[in-house]
Amino acid sequence: MKKTYLLLFVFGLFTISYSLEAQEVDTSDAGVQLVDSLNSRIAALKSQISTLNVELKATEALIPPTYGWKKAYTTTLGFSSTTLNNWQLNPNPNSTTSTIMASMSGSLNKIEKKYFWRNSGILSMGWQKLQIDKDEPEGSEFQPTVDVFQITSLYGRNITKNLALSALGELRTTIIENAFNPGYIDLGAGLTWTPIPNLVAVFHPLNYNIVIAEEALMYESSLGTKFVVDYAQEVIKGVKFRSNLSGFASYSEFNELSNISWISGISFTAFKGIGVGLEYALRWAPQETQMVDSNTQSYFLIGLNYSL
Repeated sequence: MKKTYLLLFVFGLFTISYSLEAQEVDTSDAGVQLVDSLNSRIAALKSQISTLNVELKATEALIPPTYGWKKAYTTTLGFSSTTLNNWQLNPNPNSTTSTIMASMSGSLNKIEKKYFWRNSGILSMGWQKLQIDKDEPEGSEFQPTVDVFQITSLYGRNITKNLALSALGELRTTIIENAFNPGYIDLGAGLTWTPIPNLVAVFHPLNYNIVIAEEALMYESSLGTKFVVDYAQEVIKGVKFRSNLSGFASYSEFNELSNISWISGISFTAFKGIGVGLEYALRWAPQETQMVDSNTQSYFLIGLNYSL
């Protein structure tokens, strides 16, 4: 009897062990099938993503780099006032000096796949007033200091991605006093190189520099090379830098008829486009400085700035 119970017990253990092993095999097979199913779904999704990426690149290629016109605008205003009261170290110890300066620059550009049209303008003006005796009711009037007006228009047809055949027209004169006396007009053609979107380099070996002035002033037009380098970049958020170099090298009398201007500015935006701006300019133009010792001109401006 005991042997019978022992056999039944052993048979029961064997049956339970076999059942557990079969269940484990079934569970393992189900897990393998689930992993295979997930891998198949992942592979299908990767294939769809690859197809969508190809379609996205093809669509992006149809979109021009810039749609329509792109504009930018910056204004810097500066004001200072100095009042002296019995300040003996100054030749005018009881004087008042006031200075007002303003600089405005803007651009209107259209960049397409086969051509571009870039337009820019700069207007810088300044006035200064000196009242020798602050107790006098009548003082001197504001006199103009800085007076620069410049418009540039550049059109080009691309021959490679970064190189284009181009034509340029540039007008430079004064506004406050002696407008177009002198006035400079550059008309020419050549090449324009744009290695990066924010840098434009113009080289026009065929350019005629037209000078407009009264007969009493000794100015002369001439043929030469026109070169322009313009760079604009937002260095970090709220800080913008702009530099423009424009010059003309005359083929007839380089040291007398050539000219070059370099205007650089940086703006710091604090609130809704309002901040602080600085601008510095250098100019070498022997025709404009015939009656002075140095041919180099310069000005510096700091003040409130507004950018759009």
